[in-house]
Amino acid sequence: MEKITLDAVRNFIIDNELTDSVAISLHPDSFDDLVMDYLDTNGLKLERPFEILGIEILQDFTGAVPKNQVNILDTVE
Repeated sequence: MEKITLDAVRNFIIDNELTDSVAISLHPDSFDDLVMDYLDTNGLKLERPFEILGIEILQDFTGAVPKNQVNILDTVE
């Protein structure tokens, strides 16, 4: 993804037919950009947990996810 935006993440979820059995992990900078875009679009209201189309969006604290990349995590054990 060139830049992580609300529209780009929505399209990614739809195009990849993701379900609530996964979560998306983002680089901290990409996560911050997405949250700001979400807040601008939704009038400064952020739900907890942070979800887009039912998919939880997480911030990667491990350093494993590069900026502007999406990591898909299985949430079903």
